[in-house]
Amino acid sequence: MNSRPRTRTRCRSRAAPRGFTLIELMVAIAIGALMLLIAIPALKAAQKPPLVRATNALIEACNEARARAIFTGRPFQVAFVVLDNKDSMEMRVEPAPLREFESIASENTPPPASGSGSEVARRPMFHSEFPDDVAFRYLAIDRHVIFDAGVRGQQDAGMAAIRFYPNGTSSELVSDLDYQHRETLHITTDLVTGQVTVEAAK
Repeated sequence: MNSRPRTRTRCRSRAAPRGFTLIELMVAIAIGALMLLIAIPALKAAQKPPLVRATNALIEACNEARARAIFTGRPFQVAFVVLDNKDSMEMRVEPAPLREFESIASENTPPPASGSGSEVARRPMFHSEFPDDVAFRYLAIDRHVIFDAGVRGQQDAGMAAIRFYPNGTSSELVSDLDYQHRETLHITTDLVTGQVTVEAAK
């Protein structure tokens, strides 16, 4: 029986597609986690109700103005400015007029604080616009009524401001911040400590 010689077929080996190395995967996961950490606080802030965002912004502005006053040795204020469209209001931290401070200041006013005060002074000034449908239903500073929605025509033109002084004291703020006439928060500042208090309006 004749046997035919076997022909050997050579298979051309194809290079297997190159996958990701372990280091590359770890770097990609680390970058993704970092982006997630950056995005989550912004998403949480955006999901907060408008009244909560406005209240937090007011507290932050007051705390910054008080810190700047203590660390720089000069008064600062949180100014409320009605924007050109008159439908919204802006809050901003800025130096308060010195003339008024000179008449209030006494020998008990401490010198500018040292330490982290330079960092506070170098930070950009705080400013924020109230969210839509959030507005003061009542606003009084040092017993002077700036706005009262319950009294027709009770609204002062111009800019209102809460002042904070180097000795830690402040103007007296009494206000009701309202959202669409559905929810209202009562916000005040303490004359002696300059601290902000927030509670549900009665």
